[in-house]
Amino acid sequence: MEVLTRFLIYLMVFGTVLYLLSMWGKRGNEEIGGIKKPTGSKPHSWFRTKMDPRELWMQVYETASVDEARSLQARLQEEEIECVLYEQGRKDIHGNSMKGIGVAVPKTAAPHSQSVISRSLS
Repeated sequence: MEVLTRFLIYLMVFGTVLYLLSMWGKRGNEEIGGIKKPTGSKPHSWFRTKMDPRELWMQVYETASVDEARSLQARLQEEEIECVLYEQGRKDIHGNSMKGIGVAVPKTAAPHSQSVISRSLS
């Protein structure tokens, strides 16, 4: 009788732990700081690989508007693509002044980012 009682208590504790873990996992999808998350959003990746400092970056878009560049940066970051914005140099090698903001991504993410940009602009 004592063995059966212990078994039932362990079973109830194990079930309670599983229930609490499942509720804790679902909690992230419902609300963060009182603000409802959209249901279609991607989950945040906690375990992201460290970037290789030797990786080549590639310019995928250029615009004269900082606001347009910021909106594209936000769109790429929603797709979890790392990107940087940079201002073009003052003059090119021929002495012509350069205008614009460039958007650069790691070379391995260039095809995906170009498709995201083309969908965003159309």
